[in-house]
This record gives sequence, structure tokens and C-alpha cells, in this order.
Amino acid sequence: MKIKSVQAIYFSPTGGTKKMALKLASSIANKLSVPLNEVKLTLPEDREKEYSFGPDDLIVLASPTFAGRVPNKIAPDLRRILRFDGSPAAALVTFGNRSFGTAPEELSDILSEGGAKVMACGAFVCRHSFTDKVARRRPDRQDKAELEEFADRIAEKIAGAGSADELECFSGETGPYYRPLKEDGTPANFLKAKPLTAEENCYKCGLCVKVCPMGSIDRDCITVSGICIKCQACVHSCPERAKYFDDEDFLSHVRMLEENFQERAENKIFM
Repeated sequence: MKIKSVQAIYFSPTGGTKKMALKLASSIANKLSVPLNEVKLTLPEDREKEYSFGPDDLIVLASPTFAGRVPNKIAPDLRRILRFDGSPAAALVTFGNRSFGTAPEELSDILSEGGAKVMACGAFVCRHSFTDKVARRRPDRQDKAELEEFADRIAEKIAGAGSADELECFSGETGPYYRPLKEDGTPANFLKAKPLTAEENCYKCGLCVKVCPMGSIDRDCITVSGICIKCQACVHSCPERAKYFDDEDFLSHVRMLEENFQERAENKIFM
């Protein structure tokens, strides 16, 4: 079938999912000799309008995995603003070496509900946003090779199909959210945790305000007046390392991840 463009659409608070989405989408675009377009949905203003795509747009929709699902404060926005008129699509989820849960199924459902024909889905490891000690060097050379293989298979499938209806294949049931655990195996409850600021290190540069995907940090760079989804965008972006979490359940969960999820998790492709 004829494709006129590849659309890389992503939500990526700390940048890892963005890199994977663009690498996959650009590789597909090169193989099909069509242009690549980038659609950012990370910031609140990015999610204020609807985006529409046609049957000759190949969609790569990417999201990180939060607790085994698409981030629960973002999934409704994706359902509200994305419209596909029979567009062939691939879903891409990233995960921090623990588990991708049923995020592939959920992201595929979002595409299907919006009118896309989901032909493939991939779950790929990125460094965990909570800690540098889990999947620290991922994606590595092997991950990138597997992502390139994923691009090959998508391009081949597109080239061999007469229409998008021939491509649709991936679906599944979305499961419950993973309940984070503390070091002792009991549930960790840090839903209300918010980042704090070491004010002696804060120079009010405003980067944390600009990168918050929920628009929850006030202009003083200290007050978090809105919802925090624990994405760590503010922590990762601060040039002075002034942002941090001190919630004990959150910190215990991080230590649990560091202790139990050092073994290499594998990527997964569904076609």
C-alpha cells in the first residue's frame, strides 16, 4: 500500500521514549522513502488541540509505561485528541526493565478507538526514570538492533499489503495497574508524593516549570500546586540537581527496584 508520511507521535517526559519513537519512525520513513513528521504530546499545550491523520499516514504512537499501563493522566488526553481515518499504525511502549504490563494492549486500544489499524506493537527497555541504577545503559547496541529489526518488519508489512485492512492484527485485554511495592514486599503508597526543592541550589531558571507535563509547578520553581505523576521530568531537567523526592514509600520502592530488577529484561515485538 502507498504511504505518504510517517508520523512519530509521542509522550515523553524525560526524553527516552522520544528518542526511541524517532529512531523507529525515521528508520521506517527511510525504508519507505517518505517524509517523517514529529508530533509532540508531552506538554499540556501540546494536548490542547485535536490531531487528525489519514489512510496514507503511517502512525508510530509511543508512550512510557507507568505501573504496567499508559500513564493514567495521559491516556484520556490521547483518546480525546487523536483521530485516525484508517491510518496504519504501530504502538511503541518503553519500560524501565521491570515490566511493560499491558501497556501495549492499552496503547493499541487507544489507536484502534481513534480509527487506526494497528499492525504492530513493540515494548522496549529504557533507563528507569526513578533511578540511574536500573537499566542504566539501555537502550544499548542490542536494543537498537532489535528496534531496527522492528522497523524492517513494519516496512515489509506495509510494502506487501494492498490496504490497511490487511494489516490490522494486534489487540488484547488491558489489565489492572501494577501496585508498587516497598523493600519488604508491602504496598508502597506514594500517590500524593510531590518533588521538593533544595532552595539553596535553586537559581529559579524555570526549566522545571517548562518541562512539567502536567503544568503543575508554579513560576517560583518551588510550589507544586497541581497533580504530580512522578515522571521525574523536573528532577532530570534541573541543572543544579535541586529537585528531589523524600517520600519514604517512594524511596523504598526505588530501593526495591534497584535490588530486584538488575537482570536484563528483554524487548518484545508483537506482529
